Amino acid sequence: MGDDLQFKPVQHSVKLTDEAWAATLERAELESTTASEICERLLKHYLALEEKPARYLPPSGVTRRKRSVYVTRPVWAAARAQKVQEQRSVSAILEQLLRGYLGLDLGRPVDKAPDR
Repeated sequence: MGDDLQFKPVQHSVKLTDEAWAATLERAELESTTASEICERLLKHYLALEEKPARYLPPSGVTRRKRSVYVTRPVWAAARAQKVQEQRSVSAILEQLLRGYLGLDLGRPVDKAPDR
């Protein structure tokens, strides 16, 4: 039973823009799924990529609000490890993934940090 709990989605807080969140909710309805399932799917895909795409900052002037997403423990743990590696929050990673998936403006590219 303990292993089953590992794969049960758990609530996590992320800060996302109103635009990305509204579009995610809309897309979830079209796909007959939930916004959380879309977030988990995108994070899993991103984490599995050998080469990560260029980083972007959201368009200027947008505000981010706290949202609740339900993601399994292994995916969230991997996302937290990735955030340390990229030196940006899980929220920033997820915002970029959602914007790309939904066809929203990605914002402006960020210079890649030098390898250490």
